[in-house]
Amino acid sequence: MSEAAYEVLLPNELQSPIITSFIFPSSEFNFKLFYDKLKKQGFVLYPGKISQCDTFRIGNIGDVFPEDMIRLVEAVKSI
Repeated sequence: MSEAAYEVLLPNELQSPIITSFIFPSSEFNFKLFYDKLKKQGFVLYPGKISQCDTFRIGNIGDVFPEDMIRLVEAVKSI
């Protein structure tokens, strides 16, 4: 996701193995549009619930494989 210019909320040593929170890239970022475009490609994101900043979350657990994450990042970069 860093290749797509998205910054994680927490430093690597505090990252969860289950879900990762990303900070909105700018104040003009339209989460709804981003969400809708990714959903059309088969990915569902979660809005963040962090009071300090606007975030969204990506789940990293379950029936998820490296190629799924590669496809996700490619979809994010295309949007």
